[in-house]
Amino acid sequence: MTQENLPATTGPTTVQQDALAAGLGLLLPLGGGLLVLWGFAWLGWFGAIIGAAGLAWWGFWWYGKHQALFPKDLRGGQVGGLAALTALFGLFFFIAL
Repeated sequence: MTQENLPATTGPTTVQQDALAAGLGLLLPLGGGLLVLWGFAWLGWFGAIIGAAGLAWWGFWWYGKHQALFPKDLRGGQVGGLAALTALFGLFFFIAL
C-alpha cells in the first residue's frame, strides 16, 4: 500500500469521550421517540407528524452545527442538555396522558 491509500488515523479516544458518545447514542432515539409519542398523545396522528417533523428539524440543526451526528469533540454540557430535553419530553408525555 502506498501512503495515499492508508486510512487516516484519528488517535485514541478517552473513556470520557466514549461514555459521552454512548450517552448521545442512547438519548437521540429515546428523545426522538418521546417527542413523537408526546405529539401523538396530545393531538393524535397529526401531533405525531408534527413531532416527527420537529425531530427531523432538530437532526438537521444538530448535523449543521457539528458537521457530524456524533462529533469527535463532545462536551458534557451538550449531552447533559440533551438529557434535560429528553427528560422534559418524557414529563410532557406523561402529563399529556
